[in-house]
Amino acid sequence: MSRHLLLATVVSAFTTFVAAMALRAADATLAVVAVAAVAVLFTWYAQLHSTDEQSSLGLANPAAAVTLAVVGRHPWSTLLPVVAAHVVGAVLAGLAALGLEDRLGDTLVFGTPGLLLTGTGAAVVGLIGAWTTLAVDADGQPPVVAVPVLVGGAVLPLGLLTSFQPAAVVGLATAGILPWDVALVSVAAVLVASAVGAFAVSALVPAE
Repeated sequence: MSRHLLLATVVSAFTTFVAAMALRAADATLAVVAVAAVAVLFTWYAQLHSTDEQSSLGLANPAAAVTLAVVGRHPWSTLLPVVAAHVVGAVLAGLAALGLEDRLGDTLVFGTPGLLLTGTGAAVVGLIGAWTTLAVDADGQPPVVAVPVLVGGAVLPLGLLTSFQPAAVVGLATAGILPWDVALVSVAAVLVASAVGAFAVSALVPAE
């Protein structure tokens, strides 16, 4: 268990740091592609730890851990420690990005996203994220997890590019890239939508 918690911490730290750097890329497309690539890479790696009885995709994303817990593919008893490990890693990376702020260029983020847009868009991303998590868990195709990243990049302000990964959103708020109220609304919307999406998918596609 301790090895899995360490992995969750490292994954969220790296995802947050890459996102913070990507938001200083030459253009928005490059930023979206970079974050999507990282999401696919870590999903693939997390999948290597899965078994027939239990999925480890939650090591790549706390929203995925919630989705999998709802459908019985992740134990509820370890959900809180895994989510906490993700948050710790993201906050540490956010602090590192904040410390480097004076040495880096400006971000691509302009303006403050509205709370209504944030909540609505993040909920859509969470629902799609739940579907992709269960799809990857079922057929083992990690590239599918790029879909919620691309959707988030299309429907949300660029600062919320990591809306699919709630811990990374907290990390970007720690780095000063996102306002805390926007970050918290995004996190809440994605986690609730991840649980609702898991219920919906399991009802529409019952387990054999």
